[in-house]
This record gives sequence, structure tokens and C-alpha cells, in this order.
Amino acid sequence: MTKLGLVDRAGRVHSAREFPTRSSEFTRDAFFERLFAEIRHLMSMAPAPVIGIGACFLGWIDPARTGPFLCMNLPELHGTNVRGLLENEFHLPVVVNDDVSAHTLAEYTYGSGRGARRFLALAMGTGLAAGVIIDGQPLRFTGGCCGDTGHLILRPDSDIVCSAGCHGCGEALIGTENIARLGRSAYGREITARELIADARSGREPAVSVMREIGAYTGELLASLAAIFLPEVICLVGGTARAGTVLLEAVRARFEALVGTYHRNYARLAGDYYRGVQIRLGELTGETGVIGSTVELFTTHP
Repeated sequence: MTKLGLVDRAGRVHSAREFPTRSSEFTRDAFFERLFAEIRHLMSMAPAPVIGIGACFLGWIDPARTGPFLCMNLPELHGTNVRGLLENEFHLPVVVNDDVSAHTLAEYTYGSGRGARRFLALAMGTGLAAGVIIDGQPLRFTGGCCGDTGHLILRPDSDIVCSAGCHGCGEALIGTENIARLGRSAYGREITARELIADARSGREPAVSVMREIGAYTGELLASLAAIFLPEVICLVGGTARAGTVLLEAVRARFEALVGTYHRNYARLAGDYYRGVQIRLGELTGETGVIGSTVELFTTHP
């Protein structure tokens, strides 16, 4: 789905809308025609002048941040100057992000990352990826983000493979496809990842045990990522994070067992440079990608 909304300076989404991104007769021109029409409709409902347009995509953004050069779910947009098309149509400033950076910006600005100098958000769902913000600036050194962090290898001998072909990576072990696979084994029947996550949030077995296993894998992934980015706050976001406390506790326990002493030692020795790490659940719900895609517009138009 393509999702849109009017976002105010407090990060609230008004008049949210969506439409199917792909149809049986999809063309790039038809997609932008529908997108422009939806934007015009939203702008007609705005209670104040619109200061700009933010856009985000699942994929890698070119260095000039004009659009995706690799868009996994919409390859027809590869190499499209989306920023230019929007600027020419609406004569407003436009910012373009990848989806993980947008989610990270939203949580950093309006959610669990407020006040953190070094912030990492792990987006957990069908895929898996981390966004990082240091001193208010997102890290964008690969494809408009900090790389394909979800493909860090956790189990090199595993037969579980992610959709990109990596064996035993974080996405293969933590993504929703493996949650559903573990659920089928634990329940003895078909169950979706969404159903299992809801059961775990309610404290029901065997969902709790499955999500503890997912949490252990997540703690291992974060133990490696934290040694690279040294975040003060790590935030779990996305559909899988809705499992709530059972997931969070398992993540924290595995992280602590592996690198807890390491981070406490750094915090003790580094003075004001590093104050230790906290792992939290995201505070935002709803359209965080829509919210995060607008953050830079507000910071450049105070």
C-alpha cells in the first residue's frame, strides 16, 4: 500500500489516506497520476499552508536523495527522480528517505529516542533493518541508510534462508516468515506471525516461548550492532515489536548475557562520551513512515 497523510509539527497525522501501490495494470505513469491526485486532495484539506512534501521508499536511495535506485517492491521506480517530479508538480520543497531512516527519524524526534545523542531503531517485521542517528543526523553511508544490517549472519550453518538468499542472517531468523515457521511447529497447525505475536502479547503459550526465541536472536544481533554504533538508546519498532514485554525482556536478557559488562565498562571509562545503553519498545504507533518522512521539513522550516 502507498500511505499518505497531513503531518503537523507535533508529529500527528491528519487525514490519513492509502491506496494499493500495485494493480493488475500497473504503470509508472499511472502510479504517479494517482499519487499526485491523492496529494492534491490532502492539500485541499490542510488547515494551514503546506510547507513541503516528504516521501520514503522500501529500498536504497541515491546519493543525491532524489529517489530509489533499488526499490525492492516496486522495481519500475528504479532510477526515478521522485523528488524532481514532486517539486515540478507542487512547487514545494521535497525530501526523500528510505523507509528505515524515516521510521528512525520519527522515533528519535517524537518517540523513544527523544534526547538520545546516539540512537538505533531496529525495524522488525517481514524484513529487518536498523537505522542510526548520531547527534541528530541519520547515518547514510549505504543506499541512504547505514546498510543492510538485518543480513548480519547469526547462524552461519543454518538452513534458514532469507528472501535475499542469506543463510542464518538476522532477517532469516527474526523475520515474520520464521516466526510463522516456528509457530507451525509449536502449535501443530497453521498460524500467521500476526496471530502468534498477538498471542505472545497476551501472555499465551506456546507463543511466549516462540517470541522468547526470537528475542534471543534479536539480542544477539543488537549485541553486534551496538559494538559498531555504540547507541545510548536502542528502540524496537515494527509489527513484531507489538509482542511487547515478552520480546523486550528476552532481547535484554540475551544482550546483557553477551555484552552487558562490555557496555558498562565503556560507560564507566568514557565519561560524558558514552553513558551506557538502554533497550526500549517504540512509543509510536500507526504511520511512523509517514511521520518520519516529514521530520527534516520541519527542521529546515522552523
